[in-house]
Parts: sequence; C-alpha cells; structure tokens
Amino acid sequence: MMFGCTQATGKALHRLKTSKPSEDTVKQMVEGIPSSLSYKCAVNQRFPVQSTMWNSNSIKYLPILAKEGIKHNVGGIDKRGGLLVTDPSVSHEDNWNTLQLLVSIGDVSDVIPFDTIYLNAMKVLRKASLLVKTDIKEQDLLYPACHTAVKMRFEYLAEWESDSLMTGTRKSLPYIHCIINKDQYLASFTMYLRTSLKYYPQHIGCLFQKDSDGKTAIRSAIEKH
Repeated sequence: MMFGCTQATGKALHRLKTSKPSEDTVKQMVEGIPSSLSYKCAVNQRFPVQSTMWNSNSIKYLPILAKEGIKHNVGGIDKRGGLLVTDPSVSHEDNWNTLQLLVSIGDVSDVIPFDTIYLNAMKVLRKASLLVKTDIKEQDLLYPACHTAVKMRFEYLAEWESDSLMTGTRKSLPYIHCIINKDQYLASFTMYLRTSLKYYPQHIGCLFQKDSDGKTAIRSAIEKH
C-alpha cells in the first residue's frame, strides 16, 4: 500500500512540468508522502528535485522539493535535499550536480524569459539558505554559468562573489583560460572579461592571468582567435 502511494506520488512529481499544480499542492503532496521525494524516474534515474530543473514550467518547484528533501536526506546525508547530487543522465566529464546545472541550463530560443525564471529559483534557494555564497567557489558555479544564454545568472553570481572572477580555478587553470579553451569561446570570453573589468579595472580584468605554461590570457585569446 505504502509503495503504491510512493510510486503514484513520485511519478506525479516527475510530471510537474505538464500538470503544473500550485506550489501549496506540491508541498502538501511531499509532506504527506515524503518517500516520494526519493522516487527515481525509471527513464533517467533522476530524483524529482532533479526533474524539475529541466523545464521552465517546473523549475519553480525545485526549492520546495529541495527544502523538504533535506529533512529526508534525499540523495544521501549532506546532499542538501538533492541539490548536490550528480545528475545521472548528463553525459559530462565533470559529473555536474543539480546546482551546477541550475546555473548553466539555457534556452537560446527564449533567452531572457528562461534565464529570468531560473534566476528567480536561485534567489528563492538563496533566501532559504539552500544556495550559499561558498557554493560559488566550492561547487564551481561561475564556470558553467559563463555563456550568453544564462547571462543574468552569471552576473548574479559574479556580483555575489566577485573574488571568484580572479581566484576561481578549474583543473588548476584560472577560469579565463578554461573559457578560452572552449569551442566557440568568444562570446563567453567577452562576457567574462567585461564582468571582470567591472569589478577589477585595476587589474585590467583578468587579461594577464597566466596558465601553467606562463602564457597570459590575452596572449592565448589572440593566438586562438
């Protein structure tokens, strides 16, 4: 009987993008059947909190599921209700978790509305202390957020933790060099440079940060372009 309730409610949580119930209804669902928060989708093995992230119609439910998920250790102890759980369906060498994907998922066909909805979800998480300042460095959030489809989220993170623009590294390289090494990097590089200039004009942004071979960012960018 209990498994049947868990399964039915869990499946309903994975369908929030189409059913679009009120947030109060979702809260009542998970409070009544908390085991549904850990019900994995048969197709991609995501938890419900992860499923909400992949559609602009369901992203508003993510803070509710994360907050309730903490109470029931969704994804394990210290996984913040599923926010720090790696998404099992994403083929990426870095095994990005829910937070990292939250700041990086974009829609090039509907940039501003999509980015705004996801930014609002981040603000709700921050207000509930489910997204904290130290996450920006510890979860490497600036790097995946550095592309034009998620510009507002990138700028929000940069304003909150501007130090990461200059001190953030990925695989022992400063962020700016990681961005230069991307395919089709120019738009992301320009966005990162403009933002770093805003907060660090005295350092000319991060143009003279060096990679492991001693090559500056400006030299690397010129050689690649």
